[in-house]
Amino acid sequence: MDYPEDPEEQFSENENEEEEEDKGIEIMDEDEEEGEVKEDKKPQLGWANLPDVCLRQVFWWLRDRDRVKAALVCRHWHHVMRSPSLWRVRNFNFSGRISRTRCSELETAVCYAKTYGAYLEDLEIRFSHPLNSLVSRRFQQTLRTFLTTLRKTGGRLRRLSVNHMELDRSTWCRSVRNSLVRSLTFYLRREGSRLGYLSLRGARLNLPQGLEVLEAVAAAQQHIHLGRRSGITHLNLEDFFSQPLVVFINPVFPQVMNRFQGLCTLTLNYSCVSDELLAALSTACWSLGGGGSLQTFTIRCHIHEPHIQVVWGDAWSHLAQHCPDLRVQITVERILDVNKLGRILLREIPLRLLSLTSCYFSEQDWSAKPALTNLVPCYRSCLQKLTLDLNNSHESVDEELLEVVPLCSRLVYLKVWAFLDISFLDQLLQKRLEKKTILRTIKVRIYTNKYETQEEDEQLEEVYSRYRQLINSELNYFAISYPML
Repeated sequence: MDYPEDPEEQFSENENEEEEEDKGIEIMDEDEEEGEVKEDKKPQLGWANLPDVCLRQVFWWLRDRDRVKAALVCRHWHHVMRSPSLWRVRNFNFSGRISRTRCSELETAVCYAKTYGAYLEDLEIRFSHPLNSLVSRRFQQTLRTFLTTLRKTGGRLRRLSVNHMELDRSTWCRSVRNSLVRSLTFYLRREGSRLGYLSLRGARLNLPQGLEVLEAVAAAQQHIHLGRRSGITHLNLEDFFSQPLVVFINPVFPQVMNRFQGLCTLTLNYSCVSDELLAALSTACWSLGGGGSLQTFTIRCHIHEPHIQVVWGDAWSHLAQHCPDLRVQITVERILDVNKLGRILLREIPLRLLSLTSCYFSEQDWSAKPALTNLVPCYRSCLQKLTLDLNNSHESVDEELLEVVPLCSRLVYLKVWAFLDISFLDQLLQKRLEKKTILRTIKVRIYTNKYETQEEDEQLEEVYSRYRQLINSELNYFAISYPML
């Protein structure tokens, strides 16, 4: 049975509630009265209160000497400075010289490897040209000690670049060269399994040593491929072998390249290209995932390199069938004979970028017209970028260029350094205005035999004025006159 509540008790409870509300009101009033005082006690925002993510963004841009000073400011900054994200990317420039005012390159590199080697993921080592054998020996010792220290720290490199060693120079004695290759080979064999990017551009090794290095990398990647996972996807071997070497006749090179499964980007010299290499790449890039992985194949061809081999178009067609997303980029330097160019630039190549340059050498018996009228139109359905650097003082190629550009239906980038008339640029922009070409980038350097170029500059300014709206709204445009004396 429920009994009615005592009115006195009910009143007392209500009175207590009102007292609590009054207290609450009084407290709020006190807070309001003391608000100005408490605002003064609030900590002001500053460097000491920046979030860690902001500090890491700032510390990222500091040099090593400034990072050391920043780490000594306070415990908070010292803690943030130990963040792995600040030490994942590193560039070392080894010159082999000893400075009295700074620590030696060896001490700096080894100290970095010991302290932050476990965080390192992207490493680039640059080397200035050795002046003498002493400097080359010092670099070899530095690199060996650094790689040994880095291996002991358990680092997990994802990207490695060791560029422009140029081991075919006379300043490299045989013993130093052999020791450096052994150190590099040992490291790649032990630690190369995690690499996804490797650049040995400009190493200029002899054939046995070059194959030894590639074998070491392929061996380290082998167990990755057994797990049906791609290892190195980007491989840069431009000038990896010494220039005079005839690599394409060696049967071991295609066999080694066949072990690099899952390549997406490959760069090498034309002296390495053969039917066997293209077949090996077709097999390697197809076997891992059931579809061609190779997407960008960059080839550099120089007049001083062997380029007399015969590569059949069927080999290129076979590679293009296995790698449907393949884009080939070819740079040809100082090979001016159209017959030699015809053996290199085959119709079956899925060419996206073509660069032809004469390197400022002028030969009266050479003509650029056959290349522009007979070879370039073969790629009218696939060519996207065309770069020409021609010393054509003995002939005009204006008409040939104006004909070939509209023929290439996918051409979006045109760069021409040559003797041209100003009217060429006017007509080219008119074709772009009339939608006869889809060019988005036009870069033209007009060579002239005159020292003063004021007249040409005024004409270029007039051309720009006529097509100002088109250029500013739709084009990446550059045009200049350049005296060639």
